Amino acid sequence: MISYITWKIIELDFTHTTILLNSGIGYEVGINELTYSKIALEEDVNFFIYHYKTENSENLFWFLDREEKRVFAELIKISWIGWKVAMQILSLGVERLVLAIKSEDNKTIESIKWVGKKMAEKIILELKDKDFAIDFRKSENVIKANSIDSTLHSSIKSTLTAMWYNPKDIDTVLFNLPEWINETKDIIPYVIKSLS
Repeated sequence: MISYITWKIIELDFTHTTILLNSGIGYEVGINELTYSKIALEEDVNFFIYHYKTENSENLFWFLDREEKRVFAELIKISWIGWKVAMQILSLGVERLVLAIKSEDNKTIESIKWVGKKMAEKIILELKDKDFAIDFRKSENVIKANSIDSTLHSSIKSTLTAMWYNPKDIDTVLFNLPEWINETKDIIPYVIKSLS
């Protein structure tokens, strides 16, 4: 099974690219819009490949890193999600997607083309307990995810839950704190205002 290739890009489109191997064989490889926006026509490009085989077809998909490939593999295990929908979902960005799953942010997932309310709920239900190796603080796709330490996060969440705020909503706001909010005296009023 193919998992990693060094190649030369000879054609690039929003949904696929044609690659030429040193052996002279060319393959069409599926990509998502985010991947398209990040790659350029270079001589040699090294990325991760997912070789998707079914009874009726074989497809190759190109991913920016190992974790994005893993999230794709988990998405296509979910009923109702084929590879086209999974690639569309990953256009959101793997960090942003995992953040939405962990904070049970249905609205962000529902905003993806071809994903409705029921599918968003199913994605969260199936994947929220998976341990994805995402460092949100290095991500360009989220504002400042999980930027406060876990002790402070728990303390603020406990305080606001005692004030009858929804724990899931609290997590969502805390995971998306703007860069300039970094002290407890500013965080709690910001969260309350965001939830009001």
